[in-house]
Amino acid sequence: MDLADVDIEVGSIEFAASMDHWEGFTNFSKASIDSFISDKSCAYKFFLALEELISNIIRSAEELPSRHVTLKIAILKRTREGEDWLVVRTTDTGIEFDPHYHQRNSVDTNQPVHERAIGGLGIFLIEQSVDYAHYEWLNGSNINEISMRL
Repeated sequence: MDLADVDIEVGSIEFAASMDHWEGFTNFSKASIDSFISDKSCAYKFFLALEELISNIIRSAEELPSRHVTLKIAILKRTREGEDWLVVRTTDTGIEFDPHYHQRNSVDTNQPVHERAIGGLGIFLIEQSVDYAHYEWLNGSNINEISMRL
């Protein structure tokens, strides 16, 4: 029997991508993650990854003052090949930005900050904190999914 992916959206929130809505985005996200992931350490890591992603989207949007950028965060429960996953999908209407998850060299976190190449540490944090990260550009929107096995 071939098991197809099944997604059930359990909640979402959407606002302009700005710091004015930071608390709304993060409070919604933290409560959602905590309701699905019982291991506090795993929930914390997952939330930090999402917080980094939200921060990157908002910073990028605020660099485009002439453009109205929205951010939607959707919480999904996914069943894939018999396993349950928590998936958080962000969809934003900012400029296209492919983080190239899992296609970069690792960041040397032991190297002094002033000696590291600029960029990549936030994406590295996301990759290290979740079981799976995925990006696509679709219909004029950036779509990022970060997932953790339940």
